[in-house]
Amino acid sequence: MKKIIYTLFIIIGVGMISCSYLDVVPDNVATIEYAFRNRASTERFLYTCYGYLPREGDVSWDVAMSGGDDTWTHYFITWSSRDIANARQNATNPYVNFWNGGRGADVNLWQGIRDCNIFLENINSVVDIPDYEKERWSAEVKFLKAYYHFYLFRMYGPIPIMDTNLPVSADVDEVKVYREPVDSVVTYISDLLLEAANELPDEREVIEGTEAGRASNLTAMSVRAQVLVFWASPLFNGNTNYASMVDNRGICLFPQTVDDNKWVIAAEACKEAIDLCHEQGKELYDIVDPQAMTAPEPFWVQTTYRQAICDRWNKELIWGGTNHNCSELSRQAQAKIMRLAAEHTSIRSEWGPTIKIVEQYYSKNGVPIDEDKDWLSKGWFENRFKMRPEPSSGDEIYYVKEGKTTINFHFNREPRFYASLGFDRGIYFGNGYYDFPGNVKWTEFYAREFSGMSSASECFSITGYSVKKMHSFKNAVTASNNSVEYYPFPVMRLADLYLYYAEALNEANGPSDEVFTYLDAIRKRAGLKGVEESWANYSVEPNKPKTKEGLREIIQQERTIELAFEGKRFWDIRRWKQISTLNEQPRGWNTSGDNAEDFYVLTLLPQKPIQFSVKDYFWPIREYDLSVNNNLIQNYGW
Repeated sequence: MKKIIYTLFIIIGVGMISCSYLDVVPDNVATIEYAFRNRASTERFLYTCYGYLPREGDVSWDVAMSGGDDTWTHYFITWSSRDIANARQNATNPYVNFWNGGRGADVNLWQGIRDCNIFLENINSVVDIPDYEKERWSAEVKFLKAYYHFYLFRMYGPIPIMDTNLPVSADVDEVKVYREPVDSVVTYISDLLLEAANELPDEREVIEGTEAGRASNLTAMSVRAQVLVFWASPLFNGNTNYASMVDNRGICLFPQTVDDNKWVIAAEACKEAIDLCHEQGKELYDIVDPQAMTAPEPFWVQTTYRQAICDRWNKELIWGGTNHNCSELSRQAQAKIMRLAAEHTSIRSEWGPTIKIVEQYYSKNGVPIDEDKDWLSKGWFENRFKMRPEPSSGDEIYYVKEGKTTINFHFNREPRFYASLGFDRGIYFGNGYYDFPGNVKWTEFYAREFSGMSSASECFSITGYSVKKMHSFKNAVTASNNSVEYYPFPVMRLADLYLYYAEALNEANGPSDEVFTYLDAIRKRAGLKGVEESWANYSVEPNKPKTKEGLREIIQQERTIELAFEGKRFWDIRRWKQISTLNEQPRGWNTSGDNAEDFYVLTLLPQKPIQFSVKDYFWPIREYDLSVNNNLIQNYGW
């Protein structure tokens, strides 16, 4: 009887977590029959299935936004992702636990998968839904089910495959599921996404006003490409670090031999998704608001790049997340650009980029600053953290406030640097101030200046930088109010897909014209010359793009720059097996300094993380779950 009640709770009771269709059940009696009695209740169950989507892009909930070393916050911030950033994960009560739900994970994804299975098992019994709509809704739920499997796979590695729910008559041994090998999990997810894509509508058929954020065939095919890129990457492809992960059936969960053909398969999936995007009118975003076009040309490139993120439902966006409001992201990303009358303006500014990520941006010549001939020969790199004696003048006034000076580090950088970062004495175009040079604002990050630390408030960046990129230039700021422009978070955009494709092609066959075509398209939108031209003319390593290894490094840095602060790097450094880079102590400026000499002191940021190791590539399964199901094995090192 206990087993039957427990199974019934899994199948029926979990819906209460998402407060959806069960809210309308008379006398609080929940039944599957009632949930699928008609079109209206079935549609509510569909939204229940969507309700398990993790809140991607939410700085306080999405571990990929705040759990790495590219941004940092005050020590008193209590987001669970900060505990991940500081290597405080544990197996007793894991942080950001999407396996069970809790400690920074607001949903249990296994419950989400069970609800998806319930939907698929019952949708055809509803009599007042036309067949074409049943087919679409079923395809949407198949997509969600595949995505939830992928989200868990990315976090935990090999996982059980829950294609159907267990019946209430299942015996004890049946409910003790196994984790399946990497290749089996990826094949299942890929096949399910392909099945969903064949039944989903074009993105153009998804109604923006009422269906925005729902799955299309573009969404499914693009996520499938992402899944296969992860599968081909070193973390999952011939990873001998996990040779000991063998279950009680004698099955090794990680393939021990590198299969280069997986990159070929991934490249084909990326190209298939890209072609479908192009067929449906998707392009890299290249149109700024007409109001911005009245500003000088340097602002066009900057604003275009920002609005590729913040212009809602634009032509570059493939999948926009709508399950949370990006207003909190905007408030945390935005710098204070004027003296505010009170903190009720809601600009928090606590989510600050670290020096490490600021260093990643290219020079104005489109190459790394430690490779740029000018930066090296003129001493800019060696003296990058020293104040430049000459104040901003000429074209520099579009980037650094005219007549002001700052460190060499902030001069002669690429347009995405100025589009993405708020830095001391840097121009902050937009936010209600568009006239240049008249009313345009700038940031001042010294202590007690309007962008900096204040003893009266916790609302400032601990690093001395802000994330300009992740809020719209159309946000309207006054001394007493801050109006935030809504946009759906870019879970997947075309530039991301282009970079996946370039990476897969290079790993499969090395440098080629096709690789450079897609890399250079992104660089052109960013106001840069192509890779080969830039390295040949400006880098001390001109042959770097000619080898697979050199081009791999370029592609990885291009992903870091183009997709910075979008939650991509957190997962990239894991699939590339580069987690040791997190062992470098995050740095920022001395934000308590109230002058240039005191402020521009490289400072170790609070909460020094302990050392990351091989075990930290994956989350631990909670120890209690292993005691309940002895067929599950723990992840390596936990």
